[in-house]
Amino acid sequence: MQTSRQQQPETVQDYDTELLRRIENLIRSFQKHVRDAEGTESEEQMVYGLRTLVALANMVLHKQDVFGIEPWHIISPYAPLSMPGEMLLRVKDFKGNPMAPYPAIMAFYETGYTAQIDAILFLVALGQFERMRKAGTKKQVSINISARSLRDSDFVKATLARLESLQLNSEEKIIIEIHESSPHLAMSRQVLELYKMLDVGFAIDDVGLNMNDVLRLAEFEGLAEFVKIDRHSVCAEEGQANSLDQVMSFVRTLMPDALAVAEGVKNEEHAFEIAQKYPDIQYVQGLYLTSDRDDFKLAFYNVDKADGLSNASASGMDEFA
Repeated sequence: MQTSRQQQPETVQDYDTELLRRIENLIRSFQKHVRDAEGTESEEQMVYGLRTLVALANMVLHKQDVFGIEPWHIISPYAPLSMPGEMLLRVKDFKGNPMAPYPAIMAFYETGYTAQIDAILFLVALGQFERMRKAGTKKQVSINISARSLRDSDFVKATLARLESLQLNSEEKIIIEIHESSPHLAMSRQVLELYKMLDVGFAIDDVGLNMNDVLRLAEFEGLAEFVKIDRHSVCAEEGQANSLDQVMSFVRTLMPDALAVAEGVKNEEHAFEIAQKYPDIQYVQGLYLTSDRDDFKLAFYNVDKADGLSNASASGMDEFA
């Protein structure tokens, strides 16, 4: 006798119960701040943070990708990673509309939930990485967190356990991008070494020329593999106090072995100019650059080719002078 469709056992969903528990606990805790903010200037931000977290929970339940990937495009033949990319938060509401990430994240940071939201986002990112590795689409990603979270024992335990379970192979790489510093709290070298033992890298994000950057670089000296140069410096005019030349000199002094990534690059011509002037910058990243690596390579090569033809033409004209 055949079993009716109604009587057939339902497929059990493979949910990340630890992650869902963390999200539920943060929703419950954060609701108090939303209630307390009623009628105040911060009410809108608190409500927005809560809405974003609920939307994120819905995407996790449906195994939807919460992060977009912005490539680090290669501009140097000595770049060690073949296809790295930054995971950027891209939560969508129930209508499918994107929700701006920065105000939501700051709602949690400013109310003392830095480690809690960072742990959730880190675990979500690793879950998406696992799906991507199965599909063979991505092998090397960077994930943003605050340096303060590396001082939180729960964050450290949860992320180290999940990273260890991934068992990264030689072609894969997880990079922790430190996007916010904690100058009043020293990092535990022992904790940072635990991440390094799992082949996890560190990148210092948005490096410019202020005292905060000096402290961040000093904390991660000998551990950070990458330094990401702030877009304001990358796009600054030569001769300005925060120009790329000044920042690169600063980085070379404090972290001579770190590889540089230029952020906020405008186009392939800009990328080519950076490659010519700063051979120790290995990668470029930018909102207006194509997300297709092959398209970028082709356009970048065409800039090189056009520059070569221009130089050859100028040399020919000199011969006739």
